[in-house]
Amino acid sequence: MVCGWGLYHIALGLGRLLKELGIPVNLNADVSEVRQENGHVTGLVANGTFHAADIVVSNMEVIPAYEKLLREDKTFIASLEKKYEPACSGLVLDLGLDCQYPQLAHHNFFFSGYQKEHFATVFEKHQLPDDPTIYLVAASKTDPTVAPAGCDCLKILPHIPYIDDAHPLTREDYLRFKDRIVDKLERMGLKDLRKHIVFEHVWTPLDIRAQYNSNKGSIYGVVSDRWKNLAFKAPKQSTLYPNLFFVGGSVNPGGGMPMVVLCGQNVAKKIVAWDK
Repeated sequence: MVCGWGLYHIALGLGRLLKELGIPVNLNADVSEVRQENGHVTGLVANGTFHAADIVVSNMEVIPAYEKLLREDKTFIASLEKKYEPACSGLVLDLGLDCQYPQLAHHNFFFSGYQKEHFATVFEKHQLPDDPTIYLVAASKTDPTVAPAGCDCLKILPHIPYIDDAHPLTREDYLRFKDRIVDKLERMGLKDLRKHIVFEHVWTPLDIRAQYNSNKGSIYGVVSDRWKNLAFKAPKQSTLYPNLFFVGGSVNPGGGMPMVVLCGQNVAKKIVAWDK
């Protein structure tokens, strides 16, 4: 089993490799534009400075990248939106506790009593569910160093709809939903959970979109829909600019850490083959 700290070491390992190869990395660089000329991208603007590039690889989702960085016209963006609907979002709740719940495993699911209704509410009606299915991680079960002795830290994730900008929910709406999550966990065996919370951090779809420029707060990129895209996501190589490539959850093989790492490897191979 790979724990959260193990995944972080992927980033640390890549950082060491870049350093060994003498490749500079610019951190805290806010990319605001990808420039193009004569059907090719020519570089990007970060923190107000233009950086020329022969090849650009974007890990921003495809639709936000075309819309915000390349400023493509609305007709082209609409054609993408028709085919590549965003996957669901989630409410991410991190709790630090002054106790432990021995009945928890590392990975835990608290299912909705009415799964069919739950799925229809989230994925078809695009509404917050009354009785959500909850995924809960208690990492201390396999790595006791993540919390002090006798304490615990929980990561709680119910899947919820992506942001509907025509009928947006507020942060207060999401926080009321968060209280519903805690209520359910207390009913399902985590007795007096509220009383044991000493630290709380909440991420809503609004926070996820603001932090990562994800499409409408999606956490898994693009849906695999046989009617819209036959389960194929957006192309790794841009259909408009041959020297622009995409990685991440909005291109195949999809969302999740193993998949996006594999995607990066596949894009690297594609670039090498194309650039010969």
